Formats: sequence, structure tokens, C-alpha cells
Amino acid sequence: MIRSLPLVRRTLLLSVCGLFLFSGRLFAGNPLLMPSEAPYGAPRFDRIHAADIMPAIEEGIRAYKAGIAKIRALDPAEATFENVVVPLDRADSLLDVPRAVLGYLKSNFGGDSVIRISLESAQLTGEAYDAVTLDTAIFRLVKAVYDRRDAAGLDSLQLRTLGKVYRSYIRGGALCTPGQKVRLKELNREISLKRIRHGQNITQATQEFVLYVQDSSLLDGLAGTTRQRFARNAARQGHQGVWAVGFTNGDYASVMASATNRDLRRRLYEAYTSRCMDGKYDNRQLSVDIVNLRLERARMLGYENYAAYTLETNMAGTPEKVRELLLPLKDAAAGKGRAERAELEAFAVKYERDSAFRLEPWDVAFYSGKLRKAKFGSELGRMRNYLLFDNVLNDGVFYVANRLFGITLTQRTDIPVFHPDVLTFEAKDAEGRPLGLLYLDCFVRKGKRGGAWCSRLRGYSCAGEREVLPLVTISCNFSRAAEGRPKLLSTSEVKTLFHEFGHALAGFLSRGPYPQVTGSFPRDMVELPSQLNEHWAWEPEVMKHYARDYETGRPIPDALIAKFKESENFLKGLYLTDFYATALLDLEWHTVLRPVEGCDVAAFERAFLKRYDFPEHTALRFRTTYYNHIFASSYPAQYYSYTWSAVLDTDAFAAFTGTGDIFDPETARRYRRHILTEAGYDEPMAQYVRFRGPGGTEQPRPDEPGLFRSVTLRSSCAGGPCFRVAAPCATPLRSSAYARVRGRRCPCRF
Repeated sequence: MIRSLPLVRRTLLLSVCGLFLFSGRLFAGNPLLMPSEAPYGAPRFDRIHAADIMPAIEEGIRAYKAGIAKIRALDPAEATFENVVVPLDRADSLLDVPRAVLGYLKSNFGGDSVIRISLESAQLTGEAYDAVTLDTAIFRLVKAVYDRRDAAGLDSLQLRTLGKVYRSYIRGGALCTPGQKVRLKELNREISLKRIRHGQNITQATQEFVLYVQDSSLLDGLAGTTRQRFARNAARQGHQGVWAVGFTNGDYASVMASATNRDLRRRLYEAYTSRCMDGKYDNRQLSVDIVNLRLERARMLGYENYAAYTLETNMAGTPEKVRELLLPLKDAAAGKGRAERAELEAFAVKYERDSAFRLEPWDVAFYSGKLRKAKFGSELGRMRNYLLFDNVLNDGVFYVANRLFGITLTQRTDIPVFHPDVLTFEAKDAEGRPLGLLYLDCFVRKGKRGGAWCSRLRGYSCAGEREVLPLVTISCNFSRAAEGRPKLLSTSEVKTLFHEFGHALAGFLSRGPYPQVTGSFPRDMVELPSQLNEHWAWEPEVMKHYARDYETGRPIPDALIAKFKESENFLKGLYLTDFYATALLDLEWHTVLRPVEGCDVAAFERAFLKRYDFPEHTALRFRTTYYNHIFASSYPAQYYSYTWSAVLDTDAFAAFTGTGDIFDPETARRYRRHILTEAGYDEPMAQYVRFRGPGGTEQPRPDEPGLFRSVTLRSSCAGGPCFRVAAPCATPLRSSAYARVRGRRCPCRF
């Protein structure tokens, strides 16, 4: 997942500064508003106090208003791209810095004080932005430039920037009546504040949950190191002789996969899947409120529902196009999933020697592990021994970046960081030119929100020949190793690291003079760089380079690689059924045509699953109350984008494999230029066609984990590509985007 923060504008050579969490007096001058003397103008996390944030935001707002006032004084007859559009892009430069800091802190630390600042900041900045977006005089100037665009001699990038700015004002409510504008301001404020609270409730509920186990026999099946971790958890909370199980640091996954006590698994599962359904962090009403407020806003702006509003600027274009992609995949996955579940239950019956045994949701992970071992052998359990964190990072993730693009990443120890866990790396291109800094924060800790994400403390900007280079962050929640033990990763953590670094590559390599378009992907294309980068993780050539036994240093055996590859599709139907259900639930909430009454979100979910004919065993990846992506983050009505991007990423990787060289230099050059460096320069499908060429591959790869035989990707029409899904395969295949991209309008007229 990528979480984009505002870009530092091109005229500003200020660093993004962080937050020093210890109490103390303010330094002379606000470090958030002062240039940093650290390398790359890196944030001085060692100099900033909490008290600096709101004053910096207030100063940013003052400067923003002053800049807007100068633009507003122009006569529309004199309005040009240079004196209206460019200054609008620059006006909030000072505001971007503290906002980026605050967003970073909120995601990585949380806490009541941060929430308090976030809520206050959201209110102040929201009011400031709304005042400009809904300002009739400002819009009159933008429209004047837009109306004269054909005669202005603008180049293609300027025209695209102008179009994007003009459209943002239309979509922001510039054409609304005065009364509607007043209500829009209220809606924007309410949505923003409720989103912040929704997300923090998820983080707090997840972090604070604990289940104390007093009988050690209940932990049978768990590794000794896991038991020790549970004992340390309890000791830190002042409890001796018991074990504390939570939802973080792999606790939940360990219990569900290994604990032989079924009741313990049930209790933990029920607690996990009922997060924020009641109590102190109840998100039920908040979820409904957000849905209803978004609907009201969309209807006021002239859209049938919120999904129609959101998807207008995506490749998909409409909710109908999203359903056109997802529903056939859902049907294929569900059919395969039913067969897999029957096999799993039959195995569990045999394993338990109990013909009356019935598989429950809290049993799936446990018996899946047993069945996986029975099918593929016990040697798969040794995979982690070959996945030492340092090796995966340096000889895997960074190695691939070097082979593809000549990029080198070198650790720096002289860059101030906000926490000892954070590693910093200097990125340079093949010629030794700096590309920026990477902040890598991989391990779980209290206060950090769940999941993994990539963001930017500072984006690329330029003023003439003067450049400001990106500061890119990656945050994950990998399990911590016991003290004195090596940092070994799971295969899912390896995948996550490759995924997030794909986002980081986009952050490092995007270039352009106008932040409105530089590095801008539509949401349903933003996962292309990340998901494409995952492909290299499991290529034998790459695995042999990074996967080495942490004790002996010996590379992973070919037989183990083959066995792992063979197991990739294991129970994929069950997994994808749950995924597509989650994506469609997002769409269901955001295509409502009238306000949702009450807050019975569980009933809404049940009715949704029944209406779409999902199997009874379907388990949503995220239930409504802890669905951070769509309620607290930047993916509302857009969780489908992972599948949409999968169509593109599979086809993109086929461009490499089709050459016979997964590191083919020419293919890498085209991908870097047309997808990464020039992201946002043109319509996304046009960019993709420039990279991929006029045709794709026709043959599906049987080693790819998806559930359909092929997806045909054709040219952009009405905002997105056209997908056609063939009949499901007898065996699972990955999202096969073996596309024919022909650069012509689709005859289906969508």
C-alpha cells in the first residue's frame, strides 16, 4: 500500500523535519520552518518538539493565504499559466512540511497527543483549502486560463497540469451554489475528523488487546520462542507466571497457525474479527457516518454515489467497470474455494479422527498448515532459515534495483532518525548521482498502525536547475526476533518488503517540474510498481542470491525453491474469495444511493455476502469497523485497485520474461522512463502502451497464482482499459494480464 503525503513544492528548499518526543523547551526559531544543515536537508529529528507542529502549521496557513491573496488580485484578462497555475502550486509550500511530519508521526506512533494535533490540524488546513477551492474569484482565474489554453502555446505537460488543476476545482465544488459551498465545507471537515478518529480507533484497539493465558497447556503446539515472547509480554505488563497474547508482533498469526487448543484459537479469532465493534473504540457509527457524509458530498457535486465520484479520475472510470472485472473473478475463486474447503475439512476430519468434526473459521489456518505439510513435505518449514532480513534487503531487494536500473543504496549512519529501529539509505543512480534518501522502519512497535505502507516526507521538486530530492519512507510491522536471535522473515514479509520498495522506486525515479502531475498515478495504477517488484522476489535467480542459511551461509537448495514454487497456489481459491469479498464490500458501501440507517454494520455485511452469493465460509480480510484502507486511509471505493494493477503487473512482467532475461536492460529502460519517471505525464493507459508496445503475450503462465485463464487488456476508452475474463482454469493461475494493448478504442464502448 502507498500512502502519499503532500509534495514539497519546487521553490522551497526546506527539509521536512520530524518530531522529537521528549519534553523540553523550544529551540530558537521553529525547526519545522528552517532549512536543515543535515545531508540532503534531512529532517532534524533530534531538534524538534511537539510544540513546534501547530505553530508551523499556523505559519504555513498564513503564508498560504497571503500567496492566494496575491493571485486573487489579478484580472482574469491577464491570467496565464505562469501567474495563476504555477503560483497556486507554490502557495502552500510552508504548510506541506509540518503536515507531512504530522502524518508520518500519526502513522508510526499514534497516541492521544498526536490525535489531538491531527484533529486540530485537519480542521485548520481543511478550512484554508476549502476557502480557496470554493473561492469564485480564484476559480474565475483558473477558468480563464483553461478557456484560453489552445491559444496559450502551452506544451503537453503544462496542458495536462492545467487540466488537472481545473478539474480539481470542478470536483471540489467550484460550480456549487453559495449555500452548497457552506455545506461542503461542513462535510469536508466532518469527514476528515471522523476518518482520523476511525483510524486511530483501529490502531488503539489492535495495540491494546491482550488475552492472558494462565495454563501453559493451552499453548501446546507453539514454538518455545513464541511462548517466551508471550511470557515477556506479560512480564512487561506486571504479570508473572502467565502468558500475554496480543494481535501484534505475529502473536495472532502464531496462535491461529500452531495452537492445538481449539478454544484458544476461537477466542482469539472472535476478538480479532470483532475489533471496534463495541466498547471504547467502537467504529460502527463512525463507519456509517463516513459513508453517509461521503454520499451527501458526492450527490451535491452531481454524482449518483461516492464511488462514481471517486472512480471518475481512475482508469476504471465507473463502478460498473470495477464490477465487470471483479465479479467473474469472484465466481471463479468461489468455485475453486469451495472445492479447497471441502478438501481441507476432509483432511481435518481424518486428522482429528472425528467424523462429526466441522471446520470453523478459527480452524482454517491451523489445518491449512497441516495439509500444506502433508502435501509438500516438512522442508517448507525451513524456508525462514534462509530469509535473514539483512540478506533479503541487501542481496534481494536492493540487488534487483541495481540489476534493473543501476541504482545503489548505501546505509548512512549520520542521518537523524525518529526511532532507533529506523535505517537510512542513500540512493544513487548508475552514474553516481544522488536520487534521495530511504527511511526504513520495518518492525512492529506500540503505537504504529497495522500493515505496511510507503510514503514521502518530501517529493521531488525543482526550480530551474536546482533540485530537491525525495525523502521516501517504508513502514512495516514485521515480527521482532527474540533478543540475541537473528532477524528471520516469513515469506509474506519478504513479499511485503519487495512490494513497498516498488513504491519507493516510483518515489525516487519520478521527475517533472509540476508537482500536480509529477509522479501521479491514478489509484488503480499506483500498485503497479509495487506489485510488479514482487515478481522478482520468487525468481530462482534472485532467490539464489539472497536466500542463504543464516547459520551456514549456504544458498537455498534448488529442491526447496521448487517445492516453494509448487506450493504458491495452495488454497489460493479460499484466499482470493476472501479478497474479492473485501473489495466488493468496499464498493457496496460506496455505491449506496441513500443514507444508511442505523449502525448495524454486521447486518450490512451479512446481507452483502448473501446478495453476491458468497460461500458461507467467506471471511472478509477487513471487516467494516477495522477497514482502514477505505475509512481512514486513501482507498475509499478503490480497494479493487490491487486486482486492477495485478492485471497490469503480470503483463508488465511478461514483457521481461518474454525477452528471456528478467533483467533485460531495454525493457527496464522503457519501464523506468514511461511508467516511473514520466508518471502523470499522460493518460495512464497511454503511458502503459508506450512501455509495453502494441501487443502483449497470449499464453497464460501456469505458475502464476490467479483464478482465471486470461484477461485481455485493451486500449483506454472512457477512462480505462477493457477487461475480458475467460473461463476459470482447472488449476489456479495468477491474475493473467496477458494483454493485447492495441492503442485503439474498445468496441465495447465502455
